[in-house]
Parts: sequence; C-alpha cells; structure tokens
Amino acid sequence: MVAALEEKIKVEIDWLKCTLFPKLLENTNFRADNSIDGTTDNVKLIDVQLKFIGAEEAFMLTTCYRAIIKLQQGDKPDKTTTIVVKKTPNIPQDIFDAVQFRALFSNEIAAYNSILPALEKFTGHRFNVPRFYYGDLQNSSAVMVLKDFTADNFRMAKQKVNLSLEHALVALKNLGTFHGTGFALKHKNPAEFKRLTELLREPRFDVTEIHGEWVMIVKFSVERLGISARKYLPHIEESFINRYCKMISEYLLFGRKMVAPVEPLATLCHGDYLRNNIAFKYAEVNGTEQPIDSLMFDMQTVRISSPMLDVATFLSLSTYTAVRENHFDEIFDEYYTSLVKAFKENTKEEQIPEYFSRESLLREYWRFLPYSISIASHFLFQLVEPTEEGSEEIFTRQVTSEEIREDTLHRGGEEADIEITQQIRNLYDILTKHNIDIFKDFDYV
Repeated sequence: MVAALEEKIKVEIDWLKCTLFPKLLENTNFRADNSIDGTTDNVKLIDVQLKFIGAEEAFMLTTCYRAIIKLQQGDKPDKTTTIVVKKTPNIPQDIFDAVQFRALFSNEIAAYNSILPALEKFTGHRFNVPRFYYGDLQNSSAVMVLKDFTADNFRMAKQKVNLSLEHALVALKNLGTFHGTGFALKHKNPAEFKRLTELLREPRFDVTEIHGEWVMIVKFSVERLGISARKYLPHIEESFINRYCKMISEYLLFGRKMVAPVEPLATLCHGDYLRNNIAFKYAEVNGTEQPIDSLMFDMQTVRISSPMLDVATFLSLSTYTAVRENHFDEIFDEYYTSLVKAFKENTKEEQIPEYFSRESLLREYWRFLPYSISIASHFLFQLVEPTEEGSEEIFTRQVTSEEIREDTLHRGGEEADIEITQQIRNLYDILTKHNIDIFKDFDYV
C-alpha cells in the first residue's frame, strides 16, 4: 500500500513538472501571486512536495492533492507556494460519462474563468473563492488547478455535519451576497447575464441513465427514509410517507423538475452549497475560536435555479435540528439582509421587486424542502460516517446489491436516521400549517 502510494505521488510530481508547470506559467494570476515578471524562460521549478486530500477533509469523487512547489527566477529569492490540483480519476469512459464529469468540469472552468470575474467587475469587489490558475477538459479526463485557500487563512470546519449557529450565519451571509449580486446583474443587464450563463450545463439530471451503484444507493436510501419515518414519526400518515418516498425515488424526474429555473426567482446558484464545499476563516472571539468569514469552492454544480436551492441544501446537509429549527429566523434574516443589500448596492435602487419580499423567499424555501431532504437522504449518512476509499476505488470496486443495501441502510447509524426524520417532521408540519401540496406537480405520485 505504501509503495503504491509513493509510486502514485511520483507519477503526479513528474506530470506536474513536465506538463502542468508550463501551463501554470501562462496564467496571469499565477504569475502575479508568485511575483513572476518579464519572461518566464528563466523560471525553474526546483522542488515539489505533494499530499493527497482524503476523506479526513471532504468527500470527493475526484482525485485531489496539495502540491507545495518551490520556484526560482534568476537571482530572486526562491518562492514557495501551494496549489490544489483536482483531476478526474482513471476510470472507464462509460463511468466518466455516467458521472457527468464533462459537464461538471465545464461548469467549473466557466465559473472561475469567466462568470465570477465578470460578477467581480460588475460589483467592483472580489468574492471569497479560490484563485483560478488552470483548467483543461478533454473527452475522457479533466483537471483544475487553484490557489490553496489555506494560504489566505481559510480552512475546513472540523465538523463534517452539524455546524454551529455561528458557522451557519457566516456561510449564509456570504451566500446572500452571491445571490443578490447575480440578481442585480440580471436586473440591470439581462443580456450580459444570459451571455455569461448560457453555456452552463446541467451537472446532475440531464442524462437518461445514472451510474449503476448510485441507482442502488438512491433506492436503498429511500427505503431507509421510509423505515425511519415510520419508526420515529408514527403520527404522520402512512400515505404521506409513501407518496414522498415514491416522489423522490424517481431521482432524475424529481431532480430535473425541482432545479429547473422558474422566473422571476432564478439566479446564479452554487448548486451544492454545504460544508463540504465551504471553508471558514476563524478568529478568537470572547476567548473562543469562532468563524468570521467563509469561502465557497467546488463550482462544478453552478446552475441557474432558485436561490433557495442553495439555502435549503446548506441547512439540510450542514446543520442539525437544534440549530436549523431553533434559530431559523435568525439564520434566514442574516441571509435575506445580505441578499437585499447586495441587490440594492449593485442596482443603485432603493426599492426591491415584489418577488424579493421575505415572505416570497420563505415560501420558495418551503418549496425546496422536499428536494433538500431528498439529497440529505442520499448523502447525509455518507458525511456522518465517511468512507476511507479514494475516488478510483469508489468507481472501480466490485460490490453486490446486498452489500450496497446493507451499507446504505446502516451507515451513519441512528444519528443519520434521527436527523432525516426530524427534517421530514418539520416539512410535514409546514405543509399542514400552510396547506401546501408538494405532490401536485408530480403526476407519477
């Protein structure tokens, strides 16, 4: 195992030196960050140290590593910097296509290379996202290179789930700014907004078939949700649980319908906004370390959709009931205040459209709860109890349906079961109180 890892590191270092480094030197951001001026002919890569990023930091379907590289240019002092490299694993073409890596990397390259810079030009300030250095997309492989955000004092939260109220407030404040800016550009210059976003590809649901193992995970996670709901929520009608499980079991039909943009509440969304794709900056506050800022990354699922796609996804997958429900108004108000502020500042208008009211967005949040809970049912247990396998092992392993079912029904244990059922209870209470029918647009239920 150690020898195999050492060989893998050696292969990546050789590739980085011979193939990637010349490409990095062509990037103006990379040259500026490393004080490279004039000709690059005299720039040498004199040392590389590499460490793979694993499940201890985040769940990933790509191969990721940090590379500490030492540069030398002429008589200047040596310069050391850290980059993050994200690559598609070595997998068969059919799996590459089924996972939709082409759409995922196409979106991410467009987001970092054109969409975010245009938004920053529109606003006059930078978003908290990693600096983009290089991206390449081929028929069966892709690579992305970014500045390591730890160099700017951002890092992943220690908790993979169940983030604190302080984390939620910081993450949703910045999300509100991002959404509000997108709405502002769309309001002021709809042609430019369309130009920037028209090449985005649906990264999850625009297929006729999905990866075989994922089909089974969806099937068995829905089964687990039904079992848990009947166990912990005996007061909820069996018919509701059955209809909800049937609705979300149609993964592609349900997901495609939910994420489709519905005007006027459609803007640029991250698409997968959860702790896995957010880093935080910390400071000592009243004697304890607290998050004071956040940074979003992994822009592969960027899409035009409802802003509540991101809000609901974050709250369902990154917070537990004690924070999400007990502090919901405070969290939602932090997001909403930031959204409205960004919209007003960038449109120079004091009045906001009627569809921008807090009540309108709150009802939109309720509309997205069935979607965010469905995603949590498939993925939360994997965050509660992460696998130690790497991306290549995940895609090439040979497992039976019985093994997948056993894992899906039990991983994450009672912690995952209780949290999902609490979300179902909250959804049911909201639907009952406000007389909302979540099934009316899904004729297969």
